[in-house]
Amino acid sequence: MTKQRVLVTGPFGEAGEAILNHLAEKDEYEFTYLNRTDHPEYETHVADVADYDAIRPAFEGQDAVIHLAAQSDAGAEFEEIIEPNIIGTYNILKAMDDAGVEKLIYASSQRVMGLYEEDHAPELYEEDYPSEFDPFRLTHETLPKPDGYYGASKMFGEHMCRAHARRDGAPEQVYSLRISSVRTAKYDHPYGDAERGVDRGEEHKVDEDEVWDQSQTGSWERGSEEYEKMVKRLKASWTSQRDFAHLLECCLEDDTVTYDAFYAVSGNAARWFDIEHAQAVLGYEPKDDASEWNSPPSEATE
Repeated sequence: MTKQRVLVTGPFGEAGEAILNHLAEKDEYEFTYLNRTDHPEYETHVADVADYDAIRPAFEGQDAVIHLAAQSDAGAEFEEIIEPNIIGTYNILKAMDDAGVEKLIYASSQRVMGLYEEDHAPELYEEDYPSEFDPFRLTHETLPKPDGYYGASKMFGEHMCRAHARRDGAPEQVYSLRISSVRTAKYDHPYGDAERGVDRGEEHKVDEDEVWDQSQTGSWERGSEEYEKMVKRLKASWTSQRDFAHLLECCLEDDTVTYDAFYAVSGNAARWFDIEHAQAVLGYEPKDDASEWNSPPSEATE
């Protein structure tokens, strides 16, 4: 069996961990990792995506690229995203063209639609919003509304990828995945953001208007208002590692798409993103639904 050779940029973050945990040992693939810093457990091509000459050798002989490397801070200033998100994405596309790598899976973000959450939260996190007969769903055809420079940079990246996919040269296939809330293995469950706040261990009052940043900056007690708010949001936006890995595999095995955008989110009852498009085009069948969880894993096993 011929293995598909896949280069992963930025493989050691939250989204990349899904590849390491669920795809790396599969016989169908041979992964190569490109990162700004080395890793003690994985052989790594060390280079910055903003440095074209440094990254170019890693693309030789590859069949596909999963481009995860980016400045991922949603509150990043414009100056912080130019090199990693704009120049870096262009360099990835140029290296793929020069090396003849035909398939790109581009890590976009739910934040290209971020203003919809700002406009509709917290009611958005309810399963029956706005009604059980007419659920709120954003599709790949909904007008993008980024919530900051990070989201705007991901939208710009999607447009660059589309432009390359529709002209002569590589890549010939591009899959823009608008990733929701993928978490590390310890917090890979619908209570993950809330439990991470508990683990920070010190009280911190989070402003009620901080919709996006609470999961990254806040700490609270279990059962508090802030804790419950984090549970409700992640029950809507959670993307389990195994579902994300499955969606990546769907893209790697597909041979029909020239360019398309898909939401990477689990089959949560309260999700506000469409998964039907990924199901119809790619055969995506998520196994996880946050509504099936009533407590964090530690409580469920006690």
